[in-house]
Amino acid sequence: MVLFTTSLANAGTVVTSREYKLILVPSNFNGSNPDDAVNDYWSELQLLVEGEPINIEMKGSLTLAKNRTVKFYDTPGTCQLKKKDLVFRERVENEKREVVLKFRSPDRYIAASLPISGDKPKFKEDISKPFCSKFSSSAKKKISATKNLNKMDDPVRLYPELKKYNFDLNEAIKEVNGLTISEKVYEGGEVDLGNKDGEFSLTLWYDSPSSTEPKIAEISFKYKDKTNEEDYSETVASGAKKVFTAMQGMSNWVSDKSQTKTS
Repeated sequence: MVLFTTSLANAGTVVTSREYKLILVPSNFNGSNPDDAVNDYWSELQLLVEGEPINIEMKGSLTLAKNRTVKFYDTPGTCQLKKKDLVFRERVENEKREVVLKFRSPDRYIAASLPISGDKPKFKEDISKPFCSKFSSSAKKKISATKNLNKMDDPVRLYPELKKYNFDLNEAIKEVNGLTISEKVYEGGEVDLGNKDGEFSLTLWYDSPSSTEPKIAEISFKYKDKTNEEDYSETVASGAKKVFTAMQGMSNWVSDKSQTKTS
């Protein structure tokens, strides 16, 4: 078993975190100060989870932790990256730029077939409603303020793993839908799942910095394992499932959309 686990770790197929994601009704967060709506959501969730029949302790609160911009890149009209189940994303926070390449699949072993190198490579499981898993291999890389992202050659140079697809390196890449997303991320809330805590994030996406009406709102919580042994006990997984199921029942808050915000 030890040898098998080590083999999985070396292959990059050990699930390092599990994240449960739920799209919320974005109009609930309209206004120049969405903090009040975020607090209202957290208070309702806390009452629900800590009450009967769940009886699981919630900790902390959700406060604004990150303000940044997000862009996705692909080939205009043909979406060559998306066709290969790839996502190439840029985030800018405090004038610091960071890109991520992500390879996703509902099949765990397909997702693991393209280990991606970079800063803090991850292999994670995302769970959307009602309980649908998708796996992803990803890694971040920092880029300079002057780095151009306008040809397929740019992501391929950053992530040599992409060479296997024989993309046309001169083909243009552009921001998907010409969109620069303004992102607010609220963090700090947790749920006690036993030997692991689930860490919550509530994310709002706007189509401009001046907008007061988010286009997408998403609540998520995740827990991690740093042992490379997938130490996710039945107690932790069952507790997380109870919390996620309860969250889906908050009808005044939950959107009828089942996709994640990136989708």
